[in-house]
Amino acid sequence: MIGGETMFISLKGTIKTEAIFSEDKEHRYLLRKEWDKKKKKAMVIMKIPSDAGELILDLTSMLVVNNLVRLDYGSVDILNLYSNINGKSFSEMDTDKENIKVNDSYIEKSASEAETIVLAWGSGCSTSKKATERQQTVLELLGEHKGKLVVIEDKKGRTGFHPLSPQVRESWKLKELYEENK
Repeated sequence: MIGGETMFISLKGTIKTEAIFSEDKEHRYLLRKEWDKKKKKAMVIMKIPSDAGELILDLTSMLVVNNLVRLDYGSVDILNLYSNINGKSFSEMDTDKENIKVNDSYIEKSASEAETIVLAWGSGCSTSKKATERQQTVLELLGEHKGKLVVIEDKKGRTGFHPLSPQVRESWKLKELYEENK
């Protein structure tokens, strides 16, 4: 306090956002958020995208950014196993080979630029054979980046969470997927 007055500080920040959609806006391939380009970049892969974009926000991307800021990252590329926005069943999405091919190209490009790749598709895919196969395909795409792969771990040491899971909404711990990377 100076002269009996309380001191305040003003903090300002800017998050640059880029969203890449199909022309019909039924597919989102990439949602990029950057708040400090001097810090490391993460890539987060989930199941299917929402309609969050350059201005529309959703809870999942907010939780991703909040947790990555706390972990001292400066940007994130958010991608998904499938590009269909709030889409169809996994079986239906799996037949959309052209959009899967485009989606895979964004996954590969982002993986080459990221220091950390967070597999955050949670357990929701485990009930679908097609989704489980898609996870394997994406893991194969990421093969040369094996050392960057991590999952979200909760306070009890359990892994494989989606950012919306109550156990990890407020605090992420990232655990290497392949122990031999240590």
